[in-house]
This record gives sequence, C-alpha cells and structure tokens, in this order.
Amino acid sequence: MNATALTLESDLLLRKGVEEFLSPKIVQLLENITIYGSISKAAKASGVTYKTAWAWIEKINTLTPTPMVQRISGGKGGGGTVITAYAKELICRYLEVQALHQKHLTNLEKAFDQLSTKVKDESVFSRLDAQIKKISYYDDKATVLLALLDDQIISAKVAKAFLEVKALDIGSYVSVLIESDTVSVSKSFEKELSSQNKLKTKVKDIMIHGQDVLLELSLGMHESISSQITYKSYQDLTIKKDDEILAIFKTYSITLLERGI
Repeated sequence: MNATALTLESDLLLRKGVEEFLSPKIVQLLENITIYGSISKAAKASGVTYKTAWAWIEKINTLTPTPMVQRISGGKGGGGTVITAYAKELICRYLEVQALHQKHLTNLEKAFDQLSTKVKDESVFSRLDAQIKKISYYDDKATVLLALLDDQIISAKVAKAFLEVKALDIGSYVSVLIESDTVSVSKSFEKELSSQNKLKTKVKDIMIHGQDVLLELSLGMHESISSQITYKSYQDLTIKKDDEILAIFKTYSITLLERGI
C-alpha cells in the first residue's frame, strides 16, 4: 500500500504521490458501476473501453488501503460488481469539492483526511432481504427507505439512474449488502445518532482474530448482520453471546442489488 497522502489539484485531478488516482472520468465510471452493477456496462456508459475501465479499477484498488471496486459472488441476492463504502464516501467528498471548484484548495484537502486508513483484504458483506417503502428524490440522487424481514427500517442513498435502470420502485424487493467493518455497535439504545441506520440485534456468535473481532448479530429467525470491531472495543463493551446490541451504520455503507440477478 502506498502511504503517501492524497493531494488536491486545481483541475480536480486527485493524486496519491505521483500516481493519478481520481478524475472526473474515473468518478463517472465508479458511479456507473453502482447503477449497472457491471464493469462492461459501466465502461460503455462512461464512453471508455472495458480494457481501460479495468486498468483504472486495478490501479485505484492498489492505491487505497481497502478495495474500491469488488466483485460479489452469486448467492441469495445474485452476484455482480459493487463499489465499497470507502469508495462511496470518497466520491461524495470529491463531488462536494468539485461543486466548490477552485476555492480554498489547501483547506479542501482536509476533506479526504478522515477516511479510514485501515489496511484490509476483501470486504466481508452481510446480505439482507428488503422491500422499498419510500423513495425521496433530490437532483440526481435518491434516499430509499427499506423494510427488512423483521420490519425494522433502514435507509440507503443511491443514484436516481440506478432505480431507473433497474426499474425499482416502491414495493420492489431488493438485496441489501452491508460491509462488516462499517458496522459499529452500541449497548446504549438511548443514544442520538442522526443520519445513521440503527438496528436492534442480538449477539449470535463471536469470532476473535487477533486484534479484530467479528460479531454475528441476529435480526430474527433467518437473517443476521456482521460487525467487525477492534478487540479493545469488544472488551470495553463486555460483549457476550445473547446480548441485545445496537448495530449502527451510515447510509453510504449500503449497496443495493436486484433480487435474483
């Protein structure tokens, strides 16, 4: 992993050291991957060849502490290609800077400083079934309210074009992917956590791997969500099996897939 800090240039070309990292074209490709769930379709929509798209993806994946684009194997919700929560947050911050254009470039570099720098291999995803209950549109984005099988409600942010391409509307069923290391936990059910998803769960299993702990959190009879936390957090919270616990994650941690792709 290249540990060189990200820098912001006036032409909105983001570099990591001497390497070109994000440009408007690469951001467009990543956004199209979220819409089409396919690198070949995203490349076509972005006006680049499949070979060029793959070269960009392989390059940015080697320049980040965690993969930005990841293939998901088939299963209950089908397979496909997704961008990770790390990539979504990075894109969100990039677009905010793009809107402000060339003002205060030095200060805007700090917009990228708070991203996770934890080195990891491929992400571990939880898969949940959900039904779309409400869609709120704003510009080219949408906030989607989703009801899980246990009737708990979560929200996700997606591109408006994703819903159009996939023909998803209120009442549609989808699969929800959530990365385990974007899920934090709390034993306090009173805590105010604005703009974050909160799920009431019960600890089903605890797997300790060195300084990391993977929790399997039950949402009912048939579904569960994983949370990867530090061993210190696990000790501080004194987590035990069958504890009732709150799973907390941001809207950008969610990736939606069609059911039965």
